[in-house]
Amino acid sequence: MLSDIYKIIVTFMIAAPAGLVLYYLRIPLPWILGPLSAMMVYGSWSGNRILWPVGLRDCGVIVIGYSMGRTVTGQTMQQVVAHLPAMFIVTFLTVAFCIAVGYITHRRTGISLASGVVGSMPGGLAQMILLSEEIEDTDMTVVALMQTVRLIAVVFIVPFVATYGIAHMNGMPSLPSIEANAYDLVRGMPAIAAAPLGAGLAYLLKFPTPFLLGPICGAAAAVLSGYPAPPVPAELLNLAMIFFGIHMGKGITLSSLRKLGKVFPFAVGGAVLLVFFTFFLSAGLTFFTSATLITAFLSTSPGGLAEMGVIGLALNADTAFVLAYQLFRVFSLLLLVPSLLKWRFKRR
Repeated sequence: MLSDIYKIIVTFMIAAPAGLVLYYLRIPLPWILGPLSAMMVYGSWSGNRILWPVGLRDCGVIVIGYSMGRTVTGQTMQQVVAHLPAMFIVTFLTVAFCIAVGYITHRRTGISLASGVVGSMPGGLAQMILLSEEIEDTDMTVVALMQTVRLIAVVFIVPFVATYGIAHMNGMPSLPSIEANAYDLVRGMPAIAAAPLGAGLAYLLKFPTPFLLGPICGAAAAVLSGYPAPPVPAELLNLAMIFFGIHMGKGITLSSLRKLGKVFPFAVGGAVLLVFFTFFLSAGLTFFTSATLITAFLSTSPGGLAEMGVIGLALNADTAFVLAYQLFRVFSLLLLVPSLLKWRFKRR
């Protein structure tokens, strides 16, 4: 027991300073990218002696989910309905592009077509691994490594493009000072309590990523019911990002990436091309919606819901807009794409 506590403390003491270093170097998203990078290196060097209980990750994700959910308003819900056609087109084009990347990877490396397509899909890492187990002629190891490479590439590229490419067009955004007095906290208790309650309910109902979607839905429901939702103090939000970044990095080692062999450059290249493809999609989206380029880019980017939401919070983008598009893509991938892929490859 004491040895486990010691490992947890060591893990945190390695991750937190890495975030601090990136913060002073003005690297985008330092409290996630710093711990993630530190865990990748430390995991490879130490023989993967990292210990980070899933409960700590869940605590961080609940805080992040609440921060996103509190931005949802009645006007946001009206925008979601109005943008459904655009969401469908963006998701369809993104999936079609990923299928093309998977096909090229299959032809140039010799891996199965099913492995190439599933490994290139912009879905969650866990969901795509589970899907690979259900589709014939799919190599789960290849899928897991391709998805890991895609996740790393997107998480590192998108913040830099968003911060130094797009945000600089209008000047770097300044984060508002976050102060919550005792009166705000008392009035906001229903919204605050709705976050962990939503996480528990989503877990019982077996929602995908319940500790993120549950707090988002819980906080949003409280806000739409008329309860105020006080902002999360900056220090607590940074701590939540550190917890989440450690979790992302602890399952990735530099040695595992070398196992991809000749698939590695195609996995990296496909991820980079996908980011820039979605950038052009976002540019087109600004002509048909009221979204700014930074909001549209984060809405179409193939990163995870949590990662894109956190970047949106950091850059003062329309987080609710980003959530709407990201949620639509996540549910489309989870509900529709697996069935289509299983039908296609089983038929084949």
